[in-house]
Amino acid sequence: MSTRKTAHQVWHVSRGIVFAGGTSVVYPRLPAVRHHSAPAAVASEGSSIPLPPVLSMADVPAEPPAGQGPETMLGHVVATSTTTRTTTTITSTAVVGEGPIGQGQGAVIGIVEKPKSKDTTPDAVPFTPLDYKMPDKAFQAARQAPEGTPESFWNYSLYRGPGKDGALVTKVKVHYCTSVHTTERVINEHFMNEKIVGLDLEWMANAQKSYGPRKNVSLIQLASTSRIGLFHIAAFPEKGALVAPALKKLLEDPAITKVGVWIKGDCTRLSEYLKIETRGQFELSHLYRLVKFSASGEYDLINKRLVALGTQVKECLGLPLFKGDDVRTSDWTKRLSLDQIIYSSSDAYAAVQLYAVLNHQRQKLDPVPDIPHHAELNIPIPVVKPVPEVTEQDADLAAADPDPASQTAPVAEARLDVKPSVEPAIPPLNILNPVQQAPTTG
Repeated sequence: MSTRKTAHQVWHVSRGIVFAGGTSVVYPRLPAVRHHSAPAAVASEGSSIPLPPVLSMADVPAEPPAGQGPETMLGHVVATSTTTRTTTTITSTAVVGEGPIGQGQGAVIGIVEKPKSKDTTPDAVPFTPLDYKMPDKAFQAARQAPEGTPESFWNYSLYRGPGKDGALVTKVKVHYCTSVHTTERVINEHFMNEKIVGLDLEWMANAQKSYGPRKNVSLIQLASTSRIGLFHIAAFPEKGALVAPALKKLLEDPAITKVGVWIKGDCTRLSEYLKIETRGQFELSHLYRLVKFSASGEYDLINKRLVALGTQVKECLGLPLFKGDDVRTSDWTKRLSLDQIIYSSSDAYAAVQLYAVLNHQRQKLDPVPDIPHHAELNIPIPVVKPVPEVTEQDADLAAADPDPASQTAPVAEARLDVKPSVEPAIPPLNILNPVQQAPTTG
């Protein structure tokens, strides 16, 4: 018996039952030919810590772009040197119920209802009104990739924005911030003027309230059409504030809509541990149900039950979203790995794209229902049902007999004027006469 097999046996004659996990599997790895390792200098408060391996070296220019100052460029990672050196700008590669706040990683297991329907995954790239779109070539490549491989999943790096000539060449940028200072700068420069932002949180699995904010709100993700911000609260310097004033201002501004799935659960956690009272919360599940079931006429299914983010992404954006528990429940208090960066960035960016796609589909409905209200207002989802069409036959009947009840009413009234000497029995139902005589009492 080999040492490898012995090490992973659950039972051994000399040891009995051994409860030990085997080798954990992380976010599906990219093929080795496109997965290179290289250090990139970016650190917390001036120290230098290597970044995780990067995806592809194909996008490295011969010289750094002018005007960006000293920087190390490795693949799709740009480590920008600043006063505190705490921001990493990452650009993507081309290949690639509202439960209690104690639930792990914002999971909605047990309170999410996945609508039972046939596979409605689109064959073509779903239309989005946003400038950043998924090129058809990238979409078809992902569709044709073997199921379960990294290339088959939806993620933010598949999207491109318009370049100078209008072609889709500009990549989504990711800012990884590990201090209040850089969080303040990134939000003021890139997110404060947005009207819609994706919002998501990550935290340590099974974190208790007594563990404090760093383990209960380890990472805050924001996303706009062109950028993603990862604000790693758990990695902020030990001595100092955890909440940047700009972050608090953005989250508490009701004019900036924060979109996500299980949004009220995340916002409750922000209030509990960081004293941020988030306003402008928008639950994507409400919009998804409004659009899907208004179109199908299943109005009784328009309710506030949550729908998993993965379900919405596959149906509305056309590709499956990787939601492996090994990454979701990984340690979010340590410096993020590349797997964690892809996972957390994709969740927040998916919210922005979903909102745009679903809202566009809502505006095409007839009649057009109002968009659901902000979740913190606790207002019912607005449902508008179409008025039944009047056929020519119905119109002819209405013209010939505009009000049948009016013709029989005088007869009924005349009968009621005569008081019978004996209380009559309840008359039998006469299906030929729509007006039934009501029984009278003495």
